Amino acid sequence: MNYISSLDNKFFKDICNLKNKRYRYLNRSYLIEGIRFVEEAIKNNCIIKYIIVDENKKHDIIEKLELHKLHKKVIIFSETLFSKVKQTENAQGVIACIEMKDNYKEFRFCEGIYFLIDKIQDPGNLGTIIRTAVAVNALGVIIVKGTVDLYNDKVLRATMGSIFKINIYFVDDYKFLYDFIDNNFKFIIADSGGGNIYFKENLKGRLVLAVGNEGNGLSDEIKEIPHTKVCIPMSNDLESLNVAQAMSIIAFEYIRQNYI
Repeated sequence: MNYISSLDNKFFKDICNLKNKRYRYLNRSYLIEGIRFVEEAIKNNCIIKYIIVDENKKHDIIEKLELHKLHKKVIIFSETLFSKVKQTENAQGVIACIEMKDNYKEFRFCEGIYFLIDKIQDPGNLGTIIRTAVAVNALGVIIVKGTVDLYNDKVLRATMGSIFKINIYFVDDYKFLYDFIDNNFKFIIADSGGGNIYFKENLKGRLVLAVGNEGNGLSDEIKEIPHTKVCIPMSNDLESLNVAQAMSIIAFEYIRQNYI
């Protein structure tokens, strides 16, 4: 295990740079933090480039994660260096550098549900939606260009490790949706402005469920594609729910109609 304490060390600077989106994608790597998160990465056979440990917690971390059994490169950072890399206030003393998976290129046109995320900006919303996708065993999460970065630290923490358990697709436009329609998928849009009440709509079979930007909703281009709008009825003059809440409610209605 290597020990690093110098602020001028190149490896330390490279790790710090991974907090920058541009550098993450340039190097196809991102950081995760915390014992449970790193455990999930190990359990799900992620490609772990490095595991970085705070020198003050190294004995507990190495024992807890059984790092001596892993064929991973473990780097010990001084307390000062670790404090500059960590992204949580109450850090647990361990950070892993993970290699990004190759983008999924081909969709599976089979029974199930896909989530389509159209330019939402709140990291917590995206992370929560990914957790929901895993909970309902979705076929994948489709992320449209302009959405908050998947590898943003706040997004990653909100996924609670579920990012390792779901297929993620990155798309630049909406033309791919016609392939879904040609393969008998229903295209369902969650729209607080109106539409059929979600539990009265037939959600059985193959489905793409789409939610849009927190402020502006779905893009105009997406509304040009044949779709069905659904809404969630509200009480007490409430206009809408959080976008992640709305997607969860509709997704579990999909589960109820198909499997219960």
